[in-house]
Amino acid sequence: MSASSPASATTETAPVDFVFEVQTVNDPRDARLGAADDSRPFRVGVITMRPAAKLLVWSAAAITAFERYLRTLPDQVRDADVDALIFTAAGSVFGAGADLSEFQRVATPTEATESAARAYRAFAGLLALPVPTFSLLNGAALGGGLEVALHTDFRIAAAGVAAIGLPELSLGLVPGWGGLTWLTALVGPDVAARIAVVDSLAGRNLSAERARDLGVVDAVVSADRLLDASLEWAAGVLAGSVAVSRRPAAGSRDWDADDVRARVRRRIPTDLPAVDAAVELIGRATEPLPGCTAVAGVPTASAGLATARERIATYARNDAPGEPLAGATVEAFGRLLLTDEARASIYAFFTLQRVRRAARPGGAQLDIGHVGVVGGGLMATQLAVVFATRLGVPVVVVEVDQDRADLASSRIDMLLEQARDRGGLDETAHARVRALVTTVADRDRLADSDVVIEAVFEDLSVKQQVWRDVEALVSSQTLLLTNTSSLLISEQASVLQHPERLIGFHFFNPVAVLPLVELILPKETEARDEDAAHRVADTALSLAARLGKTAVRVADHPGFLVNRLLSRLIGDALHLIDSGWDVATVDGALVGDGLPMTPLTLLDYIGHGVQLHIFETLHDAWPARFPVSASLQQMVEIGGPSRLRYLTAAGELTPEAAQAITTARARSEQAADAPRVAGPGDAAEARGLLLDGLAQEVNLVLADGTAESPQDVDAALMLGANYPRHTGGIIPLLDRSGASRRVTGADLLPRGTANVPERR
Repeated sequence: MSASSPASATTETAPVDFVFEVQTVNDPRDARLGAADDSRPFRVGVITMRPAAKLLVWSAAAITAFERYLRTLPDQVRDADVDALIFTAAGSVFGAGADLSEFQRVATPTEATESAARAYRAFAGLLALPVPTFSLLNGAALGGGLEVALHTDFRIAAAGVAAIGLPELSLGLVPGWGGLTWLTALVGPDVAARIAVVDSLAGRNLSAERARDLGVVDAVVSADRLLDASLEWAAGVLAGSVAVSRRPAAGSRDWDADDVRARVRRRIPTDLPAVDAAVELIGRATEPLPGCTAVAGVPTASAGLATARERIATYARNDAPGEPLAGATVEAFGRLLLTDEARASIYAFFTLQRVRRAARPGGAQLDIGHVGVVGGGLMATQLAVVFATRLGVPVVVVEVDQDRADLASSRIDMLLEQARDRGGLDETAHARVRALVTTVADRDRLADSDVVIEAVFEDLSVKQQVWRDVEALVSSQTLLLTNTSSLLISEQASVLQHPERLIGFHFFNPVAVLPLVELILPKETEARDEDAAHRVADTALSLAARLGKTAVRVADHPGFLVNRLLSRLIGDALHLIDSGWDVATVDGALVGDGLPMTPLTLLDYIGHGVQLHIFETLHDAWPARFPVSASLQQMVEIGGPSRLRYLTAAGELTPEAAQAITTARARSEQAADAPRVAGPGDAAEARGLLLDGLAQEVNLVLADGTAESPQDVDAALMLGANYPRHTGGIIPLLDRSGASRRVTGADLLPRGTANVPERR
């Protein structure tokens, strides 16, 4: 295998340049079979795309540069006398998607459709190349990056690549550059819909190995000898010794589009324009394309040259996009780009990017050899498993007596078995993590801990006693963390000799799934020693990152951020219900907006006792906005230690809840000072009242400094409560529903930030 000198096509200002290098390679079969020495090696042109920035983003300028380069490539191919071309990228990423910041500036239908048509025109040059083409995915290939690869005849991926996919639907769009057409042709509509619709909305990507199994890529080669192994595989294809089959799912024309929509609605219970558009395009792509021999319309590849020629004859155009659904795809993409759902989703992308960047630690990491967890309940044991799994250090869980310690041990066994059954841990990792976690009834075992986190009952005096005991045991350098969901950090820290050591580190349930940690410093610590506060915060940021979490800094106010907003929603819903409004009407009022759970479903998930305590804490601070629900009090009273529910699995009221609501309504009628509300009303009125309450509370958390910015509010709800991207969290929804203006007189975000800008 040998190489000739590279040639580069670039300008000083281009966002990407292209380096062309000729490699010679023999068919590996020749060596095995003892072929004659004079057998001609294949000449392969390797084109390395080198972005000027850290990774290749397909901006308008990058697409234009690619189009210009592809126009020159046929002459370069002939001059170099190459048999095939391999496209790859410099660095650790093959290609990201489009430049989303450009999409935010699009304001007219013409601009919107041109943003897709431009790439179609450029990528058509790949289809017209006179030799077989290969894409070598040296790293992640997402969105437009994968669409580039789908335009080549073959795809090779490096082993270990973990991000291959089409995430456009999570942005309120469809793959706008031909990805749905080519993907459906390769793997059939069912698999294409799973990858481009269901997985996209769930934030899942394919590994290289999974992409190979599904037919998205044709081969996976060792990353240690990536280019050599890829050249050898390509030579086998060119020689005909490697056959590459195209195996779209049998019966692909009979796929069930409604089943795809139903799977999406189980996750996001509302209609999304992008889902309908994608399903329609996938359905149309199942029809055989002219001149092709395979069931789903893509040529069968047995020897690369014949395949390439067949595709060229079928699709290549010099003056128009090169595949039959180009017009429909461009139209759908342009239409979706001018929807509020797409703009809110793009805002969500940049919001999460901003928050994750802000959460990167700037100082030295804490050296952690041991972790202590105080408490053995459901939250505490989840924390223990996450710390042991992510940090790989011994974790001791301390309970008040041996019976509770044994119960905590059983919970840890259950959590690890669930992780193993889901595929999150193999047998070796399961055994390793289980050996790291011990449960005891001896608080002295915390003495060697470098980090201690408490997750005991939400009672201030209980937590204060925990910290008195812990401070007397541990080193002066030990980081102290409280997982409290609502109690002020400053009040807990007030009993410590060194209150600056304690920080709020609030996880969300389920801990292994939700990536948010609220980071809360005691107010007095910040005021007394700002430098010390920053050091502790930076240490906590570092720890959050090592745990795979994103930390959002929140001020030390009751309920903090996420629980305060969720409690406002639950509290307002309960207040309407307790006041006589129809339960189903109120509980289902926001279903059409796609929020992850109805208020009563969320309440049942949190737990009535926990939520009642949060309400009591918030009521002490702001009684007018957080009345304590009489029906919830009744449910806790009659439930005792058992876990009652408002709703059955079918979504109907339980008998206990119906009785509690009846009792609450009777008490409300008798109480002269009970807060009143107009009604009962219909679903639109209930939706308006619930959104108005959220708009008021969001405005207040920004005004009192609980959250530093609107983006922090939205990121926290997306990361900690699974609020959807198509609403941008919550603020874009509040703005476009009119709730922000009704409550505050203005939108909370500037026009065009998370919705379609005014037409120019």
